[in-house]
Amino acid sequence: MSKVTAILADTVSIQKYVYSSNRLKENIGASSIIANIYKESLANTLEKTLEYGVSLDEWEKQPETIAIKNSNTDFEVGYIGGGNALLFFNNEATAKEFISEWTRNLLLEAPSLNVAFAISEFNIDNFQNEMKNLFKQLEINKSKYFPQTFLPKHGITADCPYSGLSAEVYKPGTNDEKGAYISSASYAKYKHIDIDDAKVEAERISNGKFSLTTNIEKLGQTKGQNHIAIVHIDGNSMAEHFKSCENLVAIRKLSKRLKDIMQSVYEEFLNYIFEQMDFLLSDESGFNIQLENGKYIIPFRPILREGDDITFITDGRLGIPFAQKYLELMSDKTLYNENKLSACAGVAIIKTKYPFFRGYNLTEELCQSAKREARENKGTSWLDFHISYGGFSGTLEGIRKNKYTTSSGQLHFGPYLVASSDISNEKNIFHLKRGIKTFKNKEEWPRSKVKEFREYLTLGKSASQQFIDEARFKGRKLYGFKETSKTYNINVWQDGFTPYFDMIELMDLIPEYFLAETRQVK
Repeated sequence: MSKVTAILADTVSIQKYVYSSNRLKENIGASSIIANIYKESLANTLEKTLEYGVSLDEWEKQPETIAIKNSNTDFEVGYIGGGNALLFFNNEATAKEFISEWTRNLLLEAPSLNVAFAISEFNIDNFQNEMKNLFKQLEINKSKYFPQTFLPKHGITADCPYSGLSAEVYKPGTNDEKGAYISSASYAKYKHIDIDDAKVEAERISNGKFSLTTNIEKLGQTKGQNHIAIVHIDGNSMAEHFKSCENLVAIRKLSKRLKDIMQSVYEEFLNYIFEQMDFLLSDESGFNIQLENGKYIIPFRPILREGDDITFITDGRLGIPFAQKYLELMSDKTLYNENKLSACAGVAIIKTKYPFFRGYNLTEELCQSAKREARENKGTSWLDFHISYGGFSGTLEGIRKNKYTTSSGQLHFGPYLVASSDISNEKNIFHLKRGIKTFKNKEEWPRSKVKEFREYLTLGKSASQQFIDEARFKGRKLYGFKETSKTYNINVWQDGFTPYFDMIELMDLIPEYFLAETRQVK
């Protein structure tokens, strides 16, 4: 029996749900809810609908076994991953009952979270075409109906101070804040903060020496360096990889392989941070690493890990080094056959108190900027960044057009190539870091002269070239890009770009300790 009833479930606007609050605890709680709905919540609903318990990971253990083809099997998981789930039922009525029961439960467990479904008769032997039709139906369903998943706000009700929705539930006070009436959506997120799997995992991997914080001000910031970096990393061409899967077995194996890779990368990255803690704890590092319950708080907090995506926050000075390292670790992995994994990152360096959702939106735009380079250079990983010393508004394109464009061209030189041994490419991050080291040499480049050069760059080609020609007579040299075909140290502006503005911008936002890392990946 090849024809069954298939349900494709998808969580809609995950980012909006997770990052709609400026409170880190609420963000983490929302992330915990997202992780849970395809675990405990899904399992409980299936058990109630089918009247027996089911295994949600059997498809991973035995990917080649498709039990639903047997008429004696009522239900089977096709796969779960990337924010969606493919579920098979042998009875259409049972499938519809499951959708009704699960959405009812989610209204109580995760108010304001939207989940979309596609349901159809499905021929497993014609897997690729059936999946195309299912995804097409899912997109139609997403666009034609917006369910009300939270209690509406009325003029006679108080507003939730966190979400702006109607305040219905009393949240008791803590040492950090007073008790208050808040929305059921915010309350559900706060309830899940205790289910902090990431914190448990970090403590386990470090043997109880290090931990994670839920306080955004405990990421290592100090007076005068009160910036955080929001980092969003997304794998390249993952949709193409999954669409190329010809059958259910192939997509199961790819899903499991990706899940294992991303878990391995995450653990390797945590161990990398643990190895840097001797420096970060030292007096010369300039970081304020704090103790909490006898454990050192690492300057890193993952917020959402979903498939090939990860979003984390860190001290503003660690955003680019940590993003680079994560991309390098991902680029070391082989997805299948000879296909190496590649990814792109967006790094938004903003004030700690700045609205988080706006900062996250900027990281997504930065990541998309990096992906444009990746699409033109298949199999490569790229990183783009933006620094905001105050507030900002508008799109990334608008910001760069209004504030980073001169009559001679663009001041921003990125995105930057990461995890590549091709140092003939002037946009390899290797050159960016070497250039920053050049400006950090105070004997050759006094701080005042670096700032002066920055101002001349904003005036365009003629003014900045005159400044450098004079500086050269006094023994001040620019980083030379020797391995490339470019001679920016002679002609500061070329083809409407200059690399030196970014170097100066990042001088205080990448510690010299991390500039020493010039690892090249083959």
